[in-house]
Amino acid sequence: MPRTWLLAGILWVGFALRLPLLDRFSLHPDEAIYSYWALYSRQVDPLFLQVWPDKPPLYLWLLGWVLEGLGATAVTARLPNVAVSVLSIAVCAALARRWWGERAALLAALLLALNPLAISFSPTVFTDPLMVLAGLLALCLAASRRWLWAGIWLGSALMTKQQGLLFAPWVAAALFWPAENRPRTLSALAALLAGLLLVVAPIVCWDSLRWAVAPSPWDLGARHASGLGLAAPESWLPRLLSWANLSATALGPPWPWGLLLGAVGWRALQRGRLKAGREAGRGVRSTAPASQPAWTLALWGLGFLALHLLSTAQIWDRYLLPLAPAVALLGAFGAVWALAPEGRLSTAALPATFLALWLGFLTMPASRAALGQLALGGDRGAFTGIEEISGWLAERTAGRPVLYHRTLGWHFNFYLFAPVQAGTLELRWYPSTVHLADNAAKSPHRPRYLVEADWSPDRDLAVQLAQRRLQALPLLRAGRFTLYAIDEKASPPQPWRLCAWPPDLPMGWALLARGNVEPASSPVRGSP
Repeated sequence: MPRTWLLAGILWVGFALRLPLLDRFSLHPDEAIYSYWALYSRQVDPLFLQVWPDKPPLYLWLLGWVLEGLGATAVTARLPNVAVSVLSIAVCAALARRWWGERAALLAALLLALNPLAISFSPTVFTDPLMVLAGLLALCLAASRRWLWAGIWLGSALMTKQQGLLFAPWVAAALFWPAENRPRTLSALAALLAGLLLVVAPIVCWDSLRWAVAPSPWDLGARHASGLGLAAPESWLPRLLSWANLSATALGPPWPWGLLLGAVGWRALQRGRLKAGREAGRGVRSTAPASQPAWTLALWGLGFLALHLLSTAQIWDRYLLPLAPAVALLGAFGAVWALAPEGRLSTAALPATFLALWLGFLTMPASRAALGQLALGGDRGAFTGIEEISGWLAERTAGRPVLYHRTLGWHFNFYLFAPVQAGTLELRWYPSTVHLADNAAKSPHRPRYLVEADWSPDRDLAVQLAQRRLQALPLLRAGRFTLYAIDEKASPPQPWRLCAWPPDLPMGWALLARGNVEPASSPVRGSP
């Protein structure tokens, strides 16, 4: 019971660390596009025939149900991943307990709860947290020999994001671990594949029905990622340094982990000497935690890093998220194996000061991640103010205004979803200021707005508008954005434009100037 309460406390700590960023920052562009896709599919186009996502639809369907039920806001869009991240802590603890015992379960849960990468991606709308949870559940169920459900969750990871395929090796490796209750048979592989097909087959069938009018998410994903191939050898070293810097940010300072590796090495030497001193044939059985799952996870992690290092995969922090639970599990195994003789913790082998210091050092990057001080996860201030401007525009839809945008289309498609779908506001993308000024001059009868970001100014906009007797008037300043109204430029009176009638003009022509006479033919008048 005390350990259950400790695990519950760790879950609450993980939950508390993931809440501060829930509404602190605006949506990242990719978060905005996922939210828009989910809302559009739920309310307009369930089959994605008009909007084409480049991700499998499982997460988008789930997100659409949440947005429809709780409201289409940035906070509600992030709630599913917060729940998913906390559940991942519990699943990681269950997996460590099955392999290495109760104390390893507590350590694994605490390490994942304090992981800066997991904290940073929890309050986001990315597809990666759900993919990681599905992969963890697949491995946990495979370790429990529940192959059908392991296949179902592996298929769920694959249908959440294409990178879910990378979880297949660590789930398949469980087929070769020693079975506890029954020998390995081909029925385990058959059940795994059956569970996989239960999820994958219906979604592939849905996708095939769209091919006549819409490309597959797998095809689009490959196009948007510019393909995946072997990187040029001369780029391996720069890529290694970039991934190393990103990993250091994601995992915190490397020296606490180096301290743990030193303890593992010291314990390995000590155990090697003890084993050499034993008499052969005694049959003394060690109660140390099983190392086979740990070696499998370590090899999988090295292969994961090698794939991203040697390939042309983008160097993005979200791609490292599957390593977070693997690092937590390996860290828990290393602590129990190195600091507990024969798998049993004692005050002599595991001093409270060492554990407190080691975990204490890991809390520093965790607290920084919870406060949004690490360059990880979603937006970190570049899109601050977009919600305020969107709210202002949503309240002023009289006259069916036009909103011009160049870099904020996905944000406005989500934040202004209701007025855009109702037709009370029109979004127009412009590739250049010339196109913007020309298009605005052709819509003089409607209110016209433009939102400009500080980090993406249109430097020649005033010149292009002035050439068409237009001007941009600032209406609202919010965060990093300025909202402008595009209006006709007022022309002051000019002396050369005034109509001056000569004093010796005949009376008939004077009456004509007052509009009282319509002559059969009239001379050229002055400028009005």
